[in-house]
Amino acid sequence: MSYLGAPLSSDRQDWATPPAFMEFLQERFGFTPDLDCAASCDNTKAPEYFCEAEDGLSQEWFGNVYCHPPFGRELPLWLEKCSEEMKRDEVQSIYCLIPARTDTKWFHEIVMPNAYLVYLIKGRLNMIGSGNAPGANAPFPHMVVVWRRHRLPDCGITTLEVPLEARGYD
Repeated sequence: MSYLGAPLSSDRQDWATPPAFMEFLQERFGFTPDLDCAASCDNTKAPEYFCEAEDGLSQEWFGNVYCHPPFGRELPLWLEKCSEEMKRDEVQSIYCLIPARTDTKWFHEIVMPNAYLVYLIKGRLNMIGSGNAPGANAPFPHMVVVWRRHRLPDCGITTLEVPLEARGYD
């Protein structure tokens, strides 16, 4: 029997965040990244970036960090790295765009005890393809996980109303 529900993964790991979504983060939260820790050379969202060759997992991060990591088996490693890097004085905040998989072990063991806020995005993002090619509707929902210095219980989980145009649709 085959699974006929919503896809839970993609064969591709090179989907990029829509530029309009980055503009939305800046307008809504005042977030302008200094570093894109998981970029490709042609889709970076910040003036400084680590692409696959530099391996953002092995680098020290700084400033306001944007992280749109590969969504494969490495994803928990990126989330652990976000939690660790947030402890360093050189890092002010981390905004991480990942699949909204609230039923996973990594969500409950890494995200919930360490993140400041989790925004469940209402609606789907229209991701950008390799080389900034026209995008495709994401096959799964996303969330933005925000790390910054905080004290419990000053944190939470909520929905984020992202306008259609900010999700990469014309």
